[in-house]
Parts: sequence; structure tokens; C-alpha cells
Amino acid sequence: MLVSELKKEIEKYNKNDLEKIIVELYKRIPKAKKEDYDKDDFIKNIDNNKITKKELDFKSLNAEITYFLECVDNGLYCTPNRVISKKERSSWRFKVKKYYKELITIPPNSVNGGLATFLLIELFKRLSVGSNTLLFINWDTFKALGVSQDDYYDLIIKRVLYNGYTKDSLKVCVNLLSVDKDPYDLSFSMFFTFLANLKTRFNKEDSVELINDKIIELKAKLKKKNDYDTYYLKELINNYVILNMNILTNLGLIEKGIDFFYNTYLEDNKNIKVCTLLSELEDLNLVNEWIKEYEQNENKINFSDSLKEKYQEFKSLNGSNV
Repeated sequence: MLVSELKKEIEKYNKNDLEKIIVELYKRIPKAKKEDYDKDDFIKNIDNNKITKKELDFKSLNAEITYFLECVDNGLYCTPNRVISKKERSSWRFKVKKYYKELITIPPNSVNGGLATFLLIELFKRLSVGSNTLLFINWDTFKALGVSQDDYYDLIIKRVLYNGYTKDSLKVCVNLLSVDKDPYDLSFSMFFTFLANLKTRFNKEDSVELINDKIIELKAKLKKKNDYDTYYLKELINNYVILNMNILTNLGLIEKGIDFFYNTYLEDNKNIKVCTLLSELEDLNLVNEWIKEYEQNENKINFSDSLKEKYQEFKSLNGSNV
């Protein structure tokens, strides 16, 4: 019956009858549901527990997503099993789309905003792993969601930093840059997205410190990895190095950024290392620094013809003769 009809019905009963009804209904509520909606606390503290339908819906959503993540982590969405049916495994993307759409409607500064952001991050992590390792029945996880990994990460950053650019919140964003990258996105695109979200000098200075800590942490892990993992871990470290160099140069600390690159970037081949630096300096439109690094290394490295031509072009732009 409808709530309005229920109210009319219970008007017929006296206090003793109402007590019997409440006790009987309480007995019939499954234990799991009592815990999900914290019914015991509601009964004990009714004046402090005026739970809205919206809050009840979120509790249900939270429980559903948490169970979904547990099933994903246990491989129940990628292999035949008796817990998750074949039909449900095949329709995993519809669940994720629903969760994503519902979670992003919850403001980050609302009562449930922090938990909604946490759940979005946990879904993001699984989709990132699933784009490289079989967690679902297909690999194209972000394509299935209909949102690119980079756009999803940007949404997370904005939610995490909504209530303030604290070191802890920045650290969450820095750590998320370590997730497996979607093969359909450029491996460095998320790093540029992070940089674009840094609004003040203080944000950037804090980020430099956090990124440096992350590089140290990853280099320690590198010593324990096998050959297969080494390549991907080195690429990740080098992406963090380039990000920090970008931030330092953005702060006007150009020489410090270049020194940081030389001291931290992982590449034994000096030719490749210098050419990578020149490419980054060109992207940053640091022509004078590009010329300086080229000239300091031209007697040590056999530069390609294209780089020699670029050197002549840059010198010409600077009004110098080669």
C-alpha cells in the first residue's frame, strides 16, 4: 500500500496494537537490511535520525557498489562462476554506467560527497586495471563506460580538490597517476590534466614535493621488479620526472627543472636522454635553453640531420648566425 494509505490504517490502532505491529515488522526485516540502514540506531535515537529517502538511496547504492567491487576483485566478472551469472557478467558495463551517472550527481561538498568521490575513485582504479588485465569479459573498459580515462581522471581531480588544495588531497591525485593507462589514451595525457588543475604557486610547489616523493617510492620498487615489469615502471617514473620538470619550469625555475631531468630521468643512452630533453624544451617553447643544451652536447652526441636543421632554425630566429 502507499504511505498515505498506511497512515490511514495505523490511525485505527491503539498504542499496544502499534507496538505489536512494530515488533512483528522488525522481526521480518532481514539482518543485512537492518545493518545497511542502521535500523537499531534509528529506533534508539529517532530524533537524531531523520533519514531522508535520498540518504537511504545512497546507503543502498554504496552497498551495491561495494559488493560489485568485491566481486570484480575476486574475478567473478571475467570467469564463469555460480555467483555472477553469464548474463550479469555480460552486462557489467550497464552497472558501471549507472553507478558513474548516479555518483557524479552527488555534490562533492554534500553529506555523501566524500564517499561518492571515494567510490568513483575505486571504480576508476578497476576500469584502469581492466583496460590492461582481464577483470571483465572485455578489455575496452573506458570505451564501454563512454568516458575516456583522461576525462574521468579530470572529474576525480576536481572533486578531490573541490574543498581545498591540501597536501593530502593533492597526494591522492598524484598517486592516481600511477594507474594502468588505457591503451586508447596517450600515456602522458593524465599528467597534463593534473598540471592543468594546479591553480596557484603553492599548489605547484606542494606538487613538486609530492611527485619527488612518489619518484623515490617507485625507484625503490624498481629494484625488486622482474624484467617484464621494469619497462612499464621506468616509463611511469619518467612520466613523473617530465611532469615535475614542467611544473618547475612553469614556476620559473627553468635551470632547476633541467637539472632535475638530468639527475632523475631513467635512460642510460645519453643520446636518447639529451634528445628527450630537447623535445621537452621545444614543447615548452624554451628556445634559448634548447640552443644552450644543444651546443653543450653537440661535440658529445651525433645529432640527427633534423635536429641540426632545427638548431639552425632556432639560431636564425634568435638573430644569430650558425
